[in-house]
Amino acid sequence: MPPIVQPGAVHVRVADVDATAALAPPPARWMSAQEARRLGELRAGPRAAQFVAGRWLARALLAQACGGAWQDWSLDAAPDGPPRASGPVPAHVSISHSGGLVACAAGHAPLGLDLECVRPRRGLDALIGAVSSAAERAAMPALLAADEAARLAAFFELWTLKEAWLKRAGGALFQTMLGHAVAVSPAVSPAVSAAISSDGGAGHAANACTWQYGGAMLALCAGPPPALAGALPAGLRYWRLAAAQAA
Repeated sequence: MPPIVQPGAVHVRVADVDATAALAPPPARWMSAQEARRLGELRAGPRAAQFVAGRWLARALLAQACGGAWQDWSLDAAPDGPPRASGPVPAHVSISHSGGLVACAAGHAPLGLDLECVRPRRGLDALIGAVSSAAERAAMPALLAADEAARLAAFFELWTLKEAWLKRAGGALFQTMLGHAVAVSPAVSPAVSAAISSDGGAGHAANACTWQYGGAMLALCAGPPPALAGALPAGLRYWRLAAAQAA
């Protein structure tokens, strides 16, 4: 996406893990002490490359989205929570990686981003049943489609949405009843919502969106509305995420 500065917008960037990690200076020159310890625990290999790529990408994106130079931004590395950014102004950042891709979102308000490479999963129907409610299966009929590729894509769309919501709110997917703490429903675009509601659709406005990047699915939870900086991705879909009502 082109770097267009837009107040209140979330900047998102997706990159190749190995290429991004190779572009980064030696981590000792720019990582915080917390990050250096985490990296040391990961040792060498794919996970270490993902960590370096994500942290380097986050600094560059924070400078683009919120100002300053990348050197002005630092991140903590708590093992049980998302990274917290410190810099010239208050800012929020979310990092996700899957396979050979890393993605980062940065902005001035709380947000959550999830990236998942769409790939075959064993026991797909059981997984769909575990992470979706009856209302979600009715709202996303592709979850029950006869075509397995359609079910797989819908599963990853639902999964990334719930991960993005939990990243924004705090929590882990498997620690919240496999996603049943989050209720997902389709929503119209912010422009349509504003046109049909006198209050801008604040009560039911979209606070998440999904799109595909090559063979990966991305979900962003921000707003409402979830405003993306720059050119909007093709096939962007809008959703409303909320804490599920107790049974």
